[in-house]
Amino acid sequence: MSKNVNSTQFRTVDVDAYDEDNYEDEAKETGDSGAAEVTERANQVRGLLNQLKTKEALKMALQNPPVGNKDASVKEQNYETVVSVLKSFKAADIDGAVADLDMVEVDILMKYLYKGFTCSPDKAASLLQWHEKVVAKGGLGSIVRVMVDRKGI
Repeated sequence: MSKNVNSTQFRTVDVDAYDEDNYEDEAKETGDSGAAEVTERANQVRGLLNQLKTKEALKMALQNPPVGNKDASVKEQNYETVVSVLKSFKAADIDGAVADLDMVEVDILMKYLYKGFTCSPDKAASLLQWHEKVVAKGGLGSIVRVMVDRKGI
């Protein structure tokens, strides 16, 4: 046993700061700049889709999602952009598109797939094809990371 049992120096951590009731997301408020960025990205993605560059359009649509933005319309606009890209792929091209994504992009795509399952059940059949390929690349870890992530898209 230690000599100095009455010492309170080990109690320097403020445990109340980690209480769930006091938790605040660290994400910054993006405001109007987030809306402008999402609109610009949607226009660029549409241009790439018109040029039939679907893989590049997918990578661009998954860049910098509006995670910290509290405006639901901005998030919905970005979701619609991603879904329009996903619908433009042929079933045979999905494997190649997912293979070109890095793990961060795979996780972001998985977030959009789960949002699609909850918000648009009519599109679930086409999203399931993507889900199968994304799980093959990202594994179960990708599903777990999406499910425990507090920052919604």
